[in-house]
Amino acid sequence: MTWLLVDADMLLFQACCACEVEVEWQTDIITTHLPVREALMIFEDLLSIKKQQVKAEWVTLCWTGVDNFRKKVDPSYKANRRATNHRIKPVGFKEVRRRLENSYKSECWYRLEADDVLGILATRHRDKTPVIWSGDKDLQQIPGFHLNKEGDIELITEDQADAYFLQQCLSGDTVDGYSGCPGVGPKTAKKLIPVERFSLASSWRVVVQQYEKKGLSADHALKQARLARILRDTEYTYDDIELWEPPTLPTLVTTDSETRP
Repeated sequence: MTWLLVDADMLLFQACCACEVEVEWQTDIITTHLPVREALMIFEDLLSIKKQQVKAEWVTLCWTGVDNFRKKVDPSYKANRRATNHRIKPVGFKEVRRRLENSYKSECWYRLEADDVLGILATRHRDKTPVIWSGDKDLQQIPGFHLNKEGDIELITEDQADAYFLQQCLSGDTVDGYSGCPGVGPKTAKKLIPVERFSLASSWRVVVQQYEKKGLSADHALKQARLARILRDTEYTYDDIELWEPPTLPTLVTTDSETRP
């Protein structure tokens, strides 16, 4: 038996966009409408298919709450979306969401994005065999079972999740509006932070070194990490958010014999 954790923001966005209708009333006046029942049907059909694929006994819809904590870390977080007229929500999104929350087990936590809710639940209740379903690549930071685009369940290990997190710290995310380390894209980040023989402490040192090469401080690297980080179980308790802290490297001690010429 499995527990399907759904990125409900993603799924509802797709369902609403799929059935929007534009109506031209007269010259220069066009409005967009949403057939709510059709959007609900698309959402529920897609959910039913995925539920059957993973043989889920339980399903929980995870939603984004208000007052995103990352905007306290950096007020410009996701500000680029409005600056570039990025479409945030399709028409009718709030109403369809309200109906779904009344019909399905849902989780929406103050100050957290849906990604964080998914990450916390998946790492807090591993005994229930949670499976994450999200099209957001950021969720690769979360260790555990994931439903991929092909409909297969894949396991992301702790090392793979941590490596991807630090790769994100370097490459940044233009959609979410944090820059990462200048000149470091996803391919370079993977080379700098390989999964093989992964060490969180030594890999973090590599991250800081890359920022310092660009004239940026360790504090700047840490801010990027906190923006990139998807929360896990121990990092959230009843609205108390514990921002990610980097590991400390052990001090290397040399013996007298090692220092003699």
